[in-house]
Amino acid sequence: MSNEPLLSLRKSINEIDKKLLRLFAERRAISLQVAESKYQNAMEIRDQGQEQRLLKQLLSDAKELGLDTSTTLGLFHGIIEDSIRTQYDYFLEKDSATKGTIQLALLGDDTSYSAIAAGNHFSTKSQKYQAKFYNNFQSIFQAVANGDCDYALVPIENTSSGNIPEIHDLILDYQVKVIGEEKLRVKHCLIGLANATIESVREVYSHPQALIQSKEFLNKNSHINTHFRSSTSSALKLVEEYNNPKIAAIASEEAALSSGLQILANGINSFKDNFTRFILISKSSVKVPEKIPAKTSLLLVTKQQAGSLAECLSIISHNNINMTKIESRPITNKPWQERFYIDIEGNLASPEIQEAIHKLEVAASDLDIIGCYPMHDILATNLDISALIDKSAE
Repeated sequence: MSNEPLLSLRKSINEIDKKLLRLFAERRAISLQVAESKYQNAMEIRDQGQEQRLLKQLLSDAKELGLDTSTTLGLFHGIIEDSIRTQYDYFLEKDSATKGTIQLALLGDDTSYSAIAAGNHFSTKSQKYQAKFYNNFQSIFQAVANGDCDYALVPIENTSSGNIPEIHDLILDYQVKVIGEEKLRVKHCLIGLANATIESVREVYSHPQALIQSKEFLNKNSHINTHFRSSTSSALKLVEEYNNPKIAAIASEEAALSSGLQILANGINSFKDNFTRFILISKSSVKVPEKIPAKTSLLLVTKQQAGSLAECLSIISHNNINMTKIESRPITNKPWQERFYIDIEGNLASPEIQEAIHKLEVAASDLDIIGCYPMHDILATNLDISALIDKSAE
């Protein structure tokens, strides 16, 4: 028995949602026009004073409409972030020799987390890409190195399962450059056949990282045995091929919807704030305009003497440079010697970074710059909500 009034209301909501999406796309198009004006007039990209004035006006308008502060801020912080990222990408592409459609190497298939991250990364760029999918990371790096693909987007670390050491080693092996980054919130799902249940599942397949990140769920359901696959998308294909309610996969919600399989358990990752950081790699480096906040990645080998690493780190600190990551990897054929991957905030072209690089070249036995690229994180505009509340109460 259908509920006609409810169906009619849902149809109205769907129509409003479509209008919101069209307006969002229209707003992004105007943001590009704003970026063009700023570029032509050599202006700064971000104007936080203007952002504050905009948010204050929006909060005032929201109050008149009976909308709460937190919902309004959450919505428009996201919209403003998209606008800023769109303008950053405009400046970046204007200052670089971009080509038409690029070939982009990704792990898995079009349902993988890598594919989702790629869609997000290029959504604010005018540059289009054609995805080429591979079964392992080495094949991806090889594709970039031999020119089969222009770029590749690969995961390098996760907030709960840590770094992916293989990626650090492949960066060195194939001498590629890091030219961008993307951070993706990862929400794992247990996915199986329509007639399957958590209790019926005996074998689950996924990428090792997804299994590690879902450790608590798997420990709680100890009747499920785990098996590695090269990607989450290949695990889904296996479930479809076996057509057995005892077999399931761990992958994204988007992948489940695309495959037609059933989500048996949603959000099974051990930590809610589960993010994977991806890096965009290429054979050649890019120049980041000074108006865009940037990161610089270094590959450093210290001298074999006491305090060498401490000396290198103090150089970074004394130059007021924020170090966001340090990862050590053993050097092949040199027992007990380590190579350090270091990410620092700052543009390679800036005097502060150049001074630090010069000092590090003296202090270290070997130093390579593996990339300077735009930072993914965009800090939200600081707005004193308490002052607004006090003012409205007067």
